[in-house]
Amino acid sequence: MAGEQKEKKVDYKKIRLKFGFEIHQQLATQHKLFCGCSTAMMEKNPIMVLTRKQHPVASELGEFDIAAQHEYLRNRTFYYQVFSNESCLVECDEEPPHELNKEALETALQVALLLNCSVPNEIHAMRKTVIDGSNTTSFQRTMVVGLNGFLRHKGKKIEIKHVSLEEDAAAIVKEDESSATFRLNRLGIPLIEVGTNIITDCTPEEAQDIAYQIGMIVRSTGKAKKGLGTIRQDVNVSVRGGERVEIKGVQELGILAKVISLEVERQLSLPKVAKEVRAALPDGTTKFTRPLPGAARMYPETDVEPVVILAEYLARLKKNLPESWEVRLRKIKRTGLSDQLAEQIVKSEYVDLFERIAKERKVDASVVANTFTSILKDLRRDQIPVDSLRDEHFHRIFDLLKRGTIAKEAIQPVLKELAREPGRDVTDIVRSLGLEAITATELKRIIRDVRSRNPDVPRDKILGLVMSRVRGRIDAKIVMKLVK
Repeated sequence: MAGEQKEKKVDYKKIRLKFGFEIHQQLATQHKLFCGCSTAMMEKNPIMVLTRKQHPVASELGEFDIAAQHEYLRNRTFYYQVFSNESCLVECDEEPPHELNKEALETALQVALLLNCSVPNEIHAMRKTVIDGSNTTSFQRTMVVGLNGFLRHKGKKIEIKHVSLEEDAAAIVKEDESSATFRLNRLGIPLIEVGTNIITDCTPEEAQDIAYQIGMIVRSTGKAKKGLGTIRQDVNVSVRGGERVEIKGVQELGILAKVISLEVERQLSLPKVAKEVRAALPDGTTKFTRPLPGAARMYPETDVEPVVILAEYLARLKKNLPESWEVRLRKIKRTGLSDQLAEQIVKSEYVDLFERIAKERKVDASVVANTFTSILKDLRRDQIPVDSLRDEHFHRIFDLLKRGTIAKEAIQPVLKELAREPGRDVTDIVRSLGLEAITATELKRIIRDVRSRNPDVPRDKILGLVMSRVRGRIDAKIVMKLVK
């Protein structure tokens, strides 16, 4: 049924659309939130597998959460893959958490201040009951670092309910009705959660823009991880006379508007909307996962000491906050990009890398921006593993471009091969693909050769024959000019 849904024109004011976000962003810290394990998530082969069952526990008030009870009744067995350098006894729930990661805490506090939040005098960790297998402990550690903030979006004040620092869940490998398998190398990676209050009088497209703005603020710290799955959006949606539905796990900001609009249509088609949690699917539709959790799943974390936030420390953070995204956008426009391309790059997860490369003045800024906003998008759509590409790969490619070793037309095929084999030398890939740049003099020789070998071919067909021999090795505009 979900896959058959189609987007329709809806008067969102008339139906009183309400929504709110919880935006989660992984942090690229050196260590996990409560241990010294790496956050790289590069290990592929587990050294062992743990087996566990989980059951709900009562909250501070002695109540059991309805979502936890639902999971318990499924009676599933959970398997956890353990990795040598990216998980330890903390993730296995065989050892108490270590000291809180100060790098992660400072980044979370920066985000709270950028979003105009008030910061508590003490940061207290809490346990949030989660028994769907995504955490070996049956709970997630989370702590509020900012409250009652706001941001401005096109003249509207968007209220920020909270900014929290928490540990990411284990990554699911496979599941069925009786079991689920998880990788423990993602469990415990620092995660910032930004939650908004209810937002009204906005379209799904405006909602997507707001989410982009929050994401840009988090990325401005320079500590946000890049790649698919490092940022995830949960969105709560309701319409007039209905109930709140939480949609979890929207991994691409670009489909958030579609997710909201399709959920609105689904709710409007039902006689009665149930309070529930639904999972986002890649096509923008959703599926039921469990009943909506209540407030009976939080209780204190007794293994983590409170962190006192001194006024002097907070004042120092305020003086050294990152630039706002508006200031950043103005600076990026000064590199010569069009307004549209500048906005695309500032929304991109590669904005920090773009600024570093543009500052080095290696190549034309528009070529760099197009690489990050268009070429990588096309490769990802073709299922090329672009998340395996590292910053040094791009620096090396643009260095070769500046020196004239390759033409800009070679960027896409080189990145394609490099994403598949990130350990290979860039120059070796260029050579193996036959993409070394040629000069105008060499091009003229090739044109004459093609013409002499194909005397009976019409002139308008010669361009295609020449392009087939030089594609990716020289600017196509130069080829067209010289052939003419």
